[in-house]
Amino acid sequence: MINQEESNLLKSSQPVIHRGPWLITGLTSDALAVPHGVIEDGALVIADGLIQALGTYKNIAREFGQYHTQEHEGSLLTPALINGHCHLELSHLDLAGRTQKKRSYNGDPAVWIRDLLAEKERFSRYNADAEKLIMSHARQTLHDMTAEGVVFIGDIGNFLTSRVIGHGQNTRVCFLLELLGLTNEAETKTIARLENVTANDSLNIGCTPHAPYSTSPGLIQAIKKQADRQSHIFSIHVAESKQEVEFLQTGSGVFKEFLLARGALDGSFTIPGKGSVQYLESLGVINNKTLCVHAVHVDHAEIHILAKKKAKVCLCPGSNRFLGVGKAPVTEFLAHGILPALGTDSKASNEVLSMWREMRLLREDHPNLPPESIFAMATRGGAEAWGVASEMGSLEPGKRALVLKIRCNENMHSTQEIFEYLTTAGESVEADFLE
Repeated sequence: MINQEESNLLKSSQPVIHRGPWLITGLTSDALAVPHGVIEDGALVIADGLIQALGTYKNIAREFGQYHTQEHEGSLLTPALINGHCHLELSHLDLAGRTQKKRSYNGDPAVWIRDLLAEKERFSRYNADAEKLIMSHARQTLHDMTAEGVVFIGDIGNFLTSRVIGHGQNTRVCFLLELLGLTNEAETKTIARLENVTANDSLNIGCTPHAPYSTSPGLIQAIKKQADRQSHIFSIHVAESKQEVEFLQTGSGVFKEFLLARGALDGSFTIPGKGSVQYLESLGVINNKTLCVHAVHVDHAEIHILAKKKAKVCLCPGSNRFLGVGKAPVTEFLAHGILPALGTDSKASNEVLSMWREMRLLREDHPNLPPESIFAMATRGGAEAWGVASEMGSLEPGKRALVLKIRCNENMHSTQEIFEYLTTAGESVEADFLE
C-alpha cells in the first residue's frame, strides 16, 4: 500500500503540460528555429521543478498526451526576470523618491554621493534600531521584486549583515561584499578584511571593488584574484559618469576635490591616464567573469576590449536618468556581440525598483533598439552575466521551471506586438509565477 507521503511524491513528479497562446522562450531564432524564440500556441512539460520539453502544443500533446494539460488562456508564458545589479541594503534611504522633485544632480555624482553619505549617517543617528529597520526595508524591496517576477538578484552591499537578506526567500540573492580604499593605509586595512572574510568558509560570500576611482589598483587586483579563486563574479561600477573618466585620465575634476575632502587621497594613487575600461584592462582584471555595471562612458576601443575579453555589462537606465549621467552605448554593445544585463540599482538613485520599468526606460532612451533584445537583457542577459544561465534566463529542457504567466491582451497577433507590450507596459505588467 502507498502511504500519503509516497502518494504526494508520485503526484509531484507527475509531468504537467502548461499551454499558453504564446510561449516566449528567451532563446534566439537560430537556437529554436522560430522567429525571436516565440512559439504560438506553445506548451511546456514540467516535472520536479524542471522543464522536460517545450514546443507547439500540437507536438507536445502528441508526445506527452497522457499527462494533464493546464490551460493558461490570455497569458504569455515567459522566463522569469533577472535583476543584474542592486543594493538592497540601501532600500531604507529612498533618496531618489524624496529628492527627485527637489533636486537635480545634473550628472554630478559627487554631489549625490555626499547626499547619500549624509542620509546614511542621519538614518543611523536618529534610529536606535537602525540595523533592524535596514533589514526590514531591504526584505520588503526583495518581496516587491519577487512579486513582479524577479527570480535572481545580483546584490552589492557594504555590510556583512546584508548577506542574509535573501535567506529563506523565493528569489535567489547572490550577495557580494563591496570594498574600497584608495590610500596606502586604506588598502592595507581592506586587504586584511578581504582575507579575513574570504578565509571564513561559513560566510561563503564573494567580494567586489566599488569603482576604479575609489579603489586602489592593488586592492582591485587582490579582490579579482580572490574572486577568480572562488569562481565568483567580479562586479564593479565602471564609467558611470564623465567625471569618473576625467579623474582617471587627468587626475582633475570634481572627484579629485571630493576625494581630497574625504581624506581619500594621500599621493600614492598614480593617475592612469586612461578610460575606466582601459585602466582595468591594464590591471589584468577583465575576463569572462567581470561584470561592468553602468558602462555609460566607454569609447569604441573599450567596447572592443570588453567584447574580446568576453566581459559582461549591466545597464541601469533608471539610475542613470535620475543622476543625469547619460545613456550607455547599447547599440554598440549589441553590435559587438555583448548582450547586457539590466539592473535597478538602489532606492538611493532610482525612485522605483522595477525591472519592467527599466525595460520601458531603455526603450524610451533608445527607441530604435529591437524590443526583443531588451527583453533578452532582462532575462538571459542577466543570467549570463551572473553565471547562472544553465539554470535560468530562458526556457529550455533541463533548466529550472522559473516561468512567468503574464496577463495579456488576447488580441495580440504577432511577436512584434508581444515584445512591444513587454518592454513598454512598465509597472502595469501583471505577472505571476507558474505553479
